[in-house]
Amino acid sequence: MNDTESIGVAHSEAVLKSLLALDQAAWDAIPRGLRLFDSEGRITRTNVRAGRLAGGTTSAVQQALGSGTAVSGLRESVTGGDGSRREIRSDVEVFRNASGRVLGVLHSFHEIELPVSDARALEHLASIVEYSDDAIISKDLNGIILSWNRGAERLFGYTAGEAVGQPVTILIPEHRLDEEPNILNRIRRGEHIDHYETIRRRKDGTLMEISLTVSPMRDGSGKIIAASKIARNISERKQAEALRNLLMAELNHRVKNTLATVISIARQSFAGVDMGDARAAFEARIRGLAQTHGRLADSNWESVPIDTLFADEFAPYMQSGSRNVTIAGPKVDLSPKCALTLGLSIHELATNAAKYGALTTDTGTVDVNWSIDPDNGELDIIWMENGGPAVSPPQRSGFGRLLLERALVSDLQSEVRLDFDPRGLRCFIRIPSLQYRVRI
Repeated sequence: MNDTESIGVAHSEAVLKSLLALDQAAWDAIPRGLRLFDSEGRITRTNVRAGRLAGGTTSAVQQALGSGTAVSGLRESVTGGDGSRREIRSDVEVFRNASGRVLGVLHSFHEIELPVSDARALEHLASIVEYSDDAIISKDLNGIILSWNRGAERLFGYTAGEAVGQPVTILIPEHRLDEEPNILNRIRRGEHIDHYETIRRRKDGTLMEISLTVSPMRDGSGKIIAASKIARNISERKQAEALRNLLMAELNHRVKNTLATVISIARQSFAGVDMGDARAAFEARIRGLAQTHGRLADSNWESVPIDTLFADEFAPYMQSGSRNVTIAGPKVDLSPKCALTLGLSIHELATNAAKYGALTTDTGTVDVNWSIDPDNGELDIIWMENGGPAVSPPQRSGFGRLLLERALVSDLQSEVRLDFDPRGLRCFIRIPSLQYRVRI
């Protein structure tokens, strides 16, 4: 959603909860009709004036629910609670949760014959949000504070008497003062500012990190007359994110050091022994494991795309301008455990193809495809080699075969089949659905 589309659209889930928490007397005191609809268009809350002025849904509500965008100043002809036709002017605000899903809409309206003044509209807007846990502030287009709820008192330390009538810059530290003119200019253009992270100052002078949502406020004719601001303290969240990043960096550093130590131990263990091939294979496996660890560290140990694992292992063997290696399948992210185990298995298959299989010849090819079984959601991986030396079943089970047929099966509850077809090795791997997710 771009800035133009989001004008006056996305109010937080916290504001919706605050509206629902107000008692009925507070709702009935508002001299505008108020009706709260859920995402399916069902009325969940209404005040006495709404029942008197209009019954049923209106085109403004249907438009807001259908498009997910706010409606402002729409003139409508509706049927009143007494059966008479009335002309009203409607405003519809949309509420979303943190992921952007529409939770419902608030329909506010008044009879065109009985317009509500700008000042009165602002006054009653303040009464709706008074008890919100978030700091909710309204200001005019010159940046002067018009309303100040109890959440703002708790967050910034100023009482309403101290804040109302003051410039909003009393909350802005000197090095952030250039933000306010830009915010006001955007509001005058009708833009909605969603989850803008910045720094603000409390009454005692301490600074805090906050998330701001700023929306234009319009009068009955649709003219922008002010702005509403919702502020939330995100200092603790930012501190938690910084700590998490520090821990992940430290973990990544420790893992790399550990793997470097393993390689050092291997070199010391094989020193003086004619085991060059064994030592090289061992070190290559450790490097492959380290490579997968690095990919996981880059994603904060959340997941690794399956195509990245194959691309990393095939990189040394792919010929420029040739299609000796192809990989294809849907966008799938593997769990950390699956990425580590499958990554080692892919390393063994690629190394075997380069030493004994299709990648030993200029005309050999390796084709890897994966798909998702529509019946059970399992991930099926097919490895096919062609054009290499004739293949025959090995006389003994090496490390790679043991890894595929035992470790992959026991660690991931996978199904693995190896087929030593004379035309080239075929390998089928089935990964349970719990070990991956489809990337959208």
